[in-house]
Amino acid sequence: MLPMTESLRDRLYSTEAIVLARRNLGESDRIYEVYSLRHGKFSMIGKRARRPDNRDGRSLDLLNQVVVHLYRGRNLDIVKGVEVSASHDGLRIDLDAFGHACYLAELVRVMTHDRESNERLYALLSQCLSLLSEGVDPWPVTRYFEYALLEASGFQAQLYACPRCREPLSAQVNVFSVREGGVLCANCQVSDPGGMQLSINAQKYLRVMDREGLRRTLNLQLDDVSRNQVQWALTEYVQHIAERPFASLAVMRSIRGGMGIDGPVGEAVSVKPAIGSA
Repeated sequence: MLPMTESLRDRLYSTEAIVLARRNLGESDRIYEVYSLRHGKFSMIGKRARRPDNRDGRSLDLLNQVVVHLYRGRNLDIVKGVEVSASHDGLRIDLDAFGHACYLAELVRVMTHDRESNERLYALLSQCLSLLSEGVDPWPVTRYFEYALLEASGFQAQLYACPRCREPLSAQVNVFSVREGGVLCANCQVSDPGGMQLSINAQKYLRVMDREGLRRTLNLQLDDVSRNQVQWALTEYVQHIAERPFASLAVMRSIRGGMGIDGPVGEAVSVKPAIGSA
């Protein structure tokens, strides 16, 4: 009996995780896709999770941060208990923040591999969801997350030297090339007619992201034209790497259109002063 007891014990484990997605299974079960602190992305099954009296099912709301207790199953691990660490209630009352949070979750689902842990990425996702829930402007939060996820995935955008000729970039309007994965110099811009022009301010903003991190990025102001350029560069680049469009972006654009809001997701409403030297 002792070996069997030890085997059962070995199949029980707990991990901190964020709920990325969920789908129904059968009459009352539900499959959850989560990103965990120690085990990366994986799917698990909540038995009878859709029943109204199932507390674990209620705790596993989309985007919740939880400690989940699991039993290793043959195909999917089975939920045995859940403790909520952060429910991000602010996302439930702000449709724009919720839409951006869903986009972050979809980015993680698409851009990460199963069971590959990245504690830095987990911490960043947790921080960004908290900021969105607290009412922080979703635009810089989302742009920084896109940039950091590209970096974590090995596709860091080239911001200081031209990715084609390797020459240092000069302080002028340059072009971001999704195909080349970075900012092209004046001589190489003809290689990608579909690139996006980046103002000097837009290039400075991207470099501040790279050098100084999220908190510094949140304190910067950027003019509307440069904001749209930065957004195009990062969002198009991440979709290029993923080799697919993101459904959450289409939903957000549809919602904003229905609300009578023009422009792309995250577009500034009023013109702000350009950022200073970086």
